[in-house]
Amino acid sequence: MTGLHIDDDAILDSDDEDDLSNDIDHTERNRQVYLKACARYHVTPSTYFLRHVSCIHVPLQNHALGDLGAKAMATALVKNTFVKCLDLSSIGITTTGLMYILEMLEANTFIRYINLSENNLQYVGARYITEAFLSNQTVEILDISGNGFKDEDSKLLTPIIEENVSLREIILSHNEFGDIAGRQFGQALGENNTLKRFDISWNHLRQNGAIEFCLGLQANTTLEGLNLSWNGFGLEGCHEMGKTIRSNRSLTYLDLSSNRVNYDAFKLILRGLKKNKTLRTLKIGCNPITTDGALSILRAVADNRCKSLTTLDLSDVSVDNDFLSLLHNLQRIRPLHVIHGIELRHDELRKGENPVVLDTDDPVTILFECVKSRNLRLIDMLKNLDKDNSETLSREELNKGLMSIDVPLSRRSLDILMEKLDLNKDGQVDYTELMTKYKEHIRRVTKLQRDADIDFNNYRDYDKFDQLREMVRLRMRLSVAATTTSTGSQTTN
Repeated sequence: MTGLHIDDDAILDSDDEDDLSNDIDHTERNRQVYLKACARYHVTPSTYFLRHVSCIHVPLQNHALGDLGAKAMATALVKNTFVKCLDLSSIGITTTGLMYILEMLEANTFIRYINLSENNLQYVGARYITEAFLSNQTVEILDISGNGFKDEDSKLLTPIIEENVSLREIILSHNEFGDIAGRQFGQALGENNTLKRFDISWNHLRQNGAIEFCLGLQANTTLEGLNLSWNGFGLEGCHEMGKTIRSNRSLTYLDLSSNRVNYDAFKLILRGLKKNKTLRTLKIGCNPITTDGALSILRAVADNRCKSLTTLDLSDVSVDNDFLSLLHNLQRIRPLHVIHGIELRHDELRKGENPVVLDTDDPVTILFECVKSRNLRLIDMLKNLDKDNSETLSREELNKGLMSIDVPLSRRSLDILMEKLDLNKDGQVDYTELMTKYKEHIRRVTKLQRDADIDFNNYRDYDKFDQLREMVRLRMRLSVAATTTSTGSQTTN
């Protein structure tokens, strides 16, 4: 390996094995090669390795081999055709021992999985690993987590993601990757078309780092599994992740556990999730998304969005009775496995008798969202509210119509509504005026969504609109539920 400077009795120099009898079976042959190497390098043989020398999986994690022990082991593996998975996590090697292992991988074309985690290889180790894996074409899974890599070390490791075409999974968890790594790895994933799984959990991807990572990821079309747990995506990172999820067509597994995702940040994720058609498993637990956040994703599933979702992990997220009731109904009609936290009990919302009057500067949104929630056409709404058959709506008719569905407006909001709708100022609202304002409303919503996607600073305006829209939808559902319950009681009586 160029630049490794291995001495003359390096691991590939194993001439003694030619003296072994051809009558010895392969397992014994492998053992003899290992024992001769141990004698040459003056190390005590590992009985555990001797037992597994001809197994598919060699789990040597936490066996303190050290550099010379790694050298003897590597010698025995140069021509070994049995071993496919090699776990060398926490075996106490330095970069010297790492060089022996990497040189062995140049000659051995059978090993598919190599775990070098928890060996504290740091900057120099990152350089050696990259040099080796730019040419390695056989290893498919590489685990180098917990090696003390700093943020700037990501520049050394990025070429592996960009240029290696055999790796299917890379695990980089439990390091110190941050803003630089977010940009480097994100851009590299945008160029990669062979990786299937990527794990960068337990790092420091926050704010700019999280944003840059998602920006790069948006160009990737092959990644299926992504573990981002225990970072710090927060509001900014979730804004960009929501856009990524919305456009992505390959991810089936996403872990965002423990990422400082509050309810507002989760709504940004949910915006993208509602448009996604491939994600089957979402892990969003250990985040303060509240009972409202937990219920909002189930409602999205119930509304026939998030169509592909089959597993939802809300570990340590509290839920309420509404959540459990909806979950029960959903699981009767589609496969959905949900993990959640404890159940919180809330007092029942008072509905119908003493409705809370809504005071808002945007009553037009309330009106048109009510129409949308009830699946009505504008002409249908006009006919339903037009009690005097004048084909127009007065202020009083609008007021009574909204009160009948438990969405009463304050006097101020009613005044604003009539001022917005009554374009010719004759005190009545006709169908043409309704249609004109409805088209304006649709254009406004489209612009709010577009501006929020382009620049996170514009999200606040969209969020105000979205909260108002969700409030209307909730009131509609409560109103329908109350009416159904009342009708059922009357029928029973």
